[in-house]
Amino acid sequence: MRKKNSRAIALVGAVLLIAPITAIGGVAASSGASAATPTHVLTCGEKLAFKPSTYTLSCADANAGWTGVTWSVWNDSSATGRGILRQNDCTPNCVSGKFINYRATVTLSKVVSTKKHGELFSVATFHYSVSGHAKTEVFDLVD
Repeated sequence: MRKKNSRAIALVGAVLLIAPITAIGGVAASSGASAATPTHVLTCGEKLAFKPSTYTLSCADANAGWTGVTWSVWNDSSATGRGILRQNDCTPNCVSGKFINYRATVTLSKVVSTKKHGELFSVATFHYSVSGHAKTEVFDLVD
């Protein structure tokens, strides 16, 4: 009877020692995999872009986009940069409108996982000011 208890205690001890090591190995493997495939944005031409300095936000008419963006943060869950938000004022209509540049901070967020393109940022949020008034504008990046 005593030998059976010793074996049971040894088995439980082995499991308790191995479980944390297995868990640590699993975390290391999963974090290594995400580092190998960073989050991207998808361009109008369906190409993956990583830290793009220029990007078209409205693919149908190209009436909005960013340019000159320098990224201070880019990780697997969000990205933040500063640059220019370019928008057509569409006055009196978009064909005759003028492009206006706003110095802005852009934050990319809401990562979605796709089969074709992997992890993509799906939202761009811009913070800028017009005549001293703070503005926030949100663009969807993924259909």
